[in-house]
Amino acid sequence: MQWIELIGVRSAAGNHERLEEKLRDFLRKMQRGDVTRTIHILRRLSVESDLCVYLLHDSKKAEPSGSRLGLHLASELKAFGLVHHSIWEKMQGKRKESESSIENPKSAFH
Repeated sequence: MQWIELIGVRSAAGNHERLEEKLRDFLRKMQRGDVTRTIHILRRLSVESDLCVYLLHDSKKAEPSGSRLGLHLASELKAFGLVHHSIWEKMQGKRKESESSIENPKSAFH
């Protein structure tokens, strides 16, 4: 089962450069280790001080409270500003041809 953790941070004034460096360092460490998850760091286009860490997990079940890594990272990032940590899972089941889907964007836009 694939599930996603999103950890959003709105950094306090003057903190966003330090936050970006901390996240780059985190990403470098994760790339060196034996990590079985996909990690991306995103920057919000319209708000320079908003960053988001995207953790894609592939495991037998999702952790409703988040992974140990996600919980640790969210805790560490609180020093930089407001943190929002959420857990998402892919919806399962059949869909009707008329329903829109992220996997089939042609049906969402005409």
